Amino acid sequence: ELQDYNNILERLNHFIQKHYSQVLLKGILLFFAFGLLFFLMVLGVEYVLWLNTTGRLILFGVFILVELFLLFRYILTPIFYLVRLKKGIGPKDAAQMIGKHFPEVGDKLTNLLDLAANKEQSELLLASISQRSKEMQPIPFSNAITYKDAIGYVKYTAIPLLVVGVLYVSGNWNTFFGTYERVVNYEMAYEKPAPFKFELLTTNLNILEDEAFTLQVATKGDVKPENVYVSIEGKDILLQKENGFYTYTFSPPIKNTIFNFKANEVTSRDYTLTSLATPSIIDFSIELSYPAYLKKRSETIKSTGNAVIPEGTKVTWKIQGKNTDEIKMITKDTSYLFQRDLETFKFDKRIYNNLSYQLTTTNNNVKDYENLTYDFQVIKDGYPSIKVGQVLDSLNPNVSYYTGNASDDYGL
Repeated sequence: ELQDYNNILERLNHFIQKHYSQVLLKGILLFFAFGLLFFLMVLGVEYVLWLNTTGRLILFGVFILVELFLLFRYILTPIFYLVRLKKGIGPKDAAQMIGKHFPEVGDKLTNLLDLAANKEQSELLLASISQRSKEMQPIPFSNAITYKDAIGYVKYTAIPLLVVGVLYVSGNWNTFFGTYERVVNYEMAYEKPAPFKFELLTTNLNILEDEAFTLQVATKGDVKPENVYVSIEGKDILLQKENGFYTYTFSPPIKNTIFNFKANEVTSRDYTLTSLATPSIIDFSIELSYPAYLKKRSETIKSTGNAVIPEGTKVTWKIQGKNTDEIKMITKDTSYLFQRDLETFKFDKRIYNNLSYQLTTTNNNVKDYENLTYDFQVIKDGYPSIKVGQVLDSLNPNVSYYTGNASDDYGL
């Protein structure tokens, strides 16, 4: 007996599906209209103001949040209702909507649902439900919703499309929509078009920390600024003009520095000067171990690699380095690598002849950086000498006397 009533419920569910399909179509049109309009507003703000990286980051964040809100509000929400992930209108709500559209229905459909909801299902009640359901069969519920109502929302797309048309006709299409890259790539610095632009002539900004560095910059454009400044840590410094370009010298010690150029209210993008650590020797000593026959105690000399030493002296270099990976001793015909233990470097060699040598330091940034020249003057070990003299006896020519003298440079 409830077959006709079940058919009514099925038609109500179809009506609900059609309702949310219409809502989704409206949402797509509104998302396109409002999303495109807000997109044009974002590009317009950047087009006029040329925001810095922080400003563009905020602008990009607001754009994403607003577009996500519009997507959720106008597209995802109706889809959730359609697939019933979210509870929407029920049969009673649908019945009221149909009753308002069809005067002949009025409250009849709502009353029918109320009767069907009555727990006391008597034969008389079931017959009444069946009778009323049959009366509703001829009424096309789905006609209460037409997609023409949704198509009417196309009018909201007129404003953003009109703006796009004006941009295209005016010839500013590429310039205006080119700001999209600046908004998306908010972390990059962009220079605002100006009567001139700065051109950094110095290409390598990775500089050894203890060397002076001179940068050169020129300007290109229709206007030639009278004065150009470099801005370092908020301080503007006037550049020296030489042969058509401008120069500034950083004095050591060099540190990591962010700078830009300014002239006539035009500011360049930021540049970064990167300081590279140089290998250096901070403590230096040599230990002199003399040959055993000299019976002389070892000595230590600090802060110099020069010495006058006896032949056969064993020399041990002990060097404390900083930012140093390698120390070499270079002589006329060969080179020797020091043994490393953390920041301490050692090497020993027995010296028999005069020796001129160089010490060099190396790290990842620079090879053979320090080039320190030293000399060892060697005192040769002389041979022992014996001198003998003959003296004849004045009374007896056949008798001779001999005198002798034995000597050595380090004693006998």
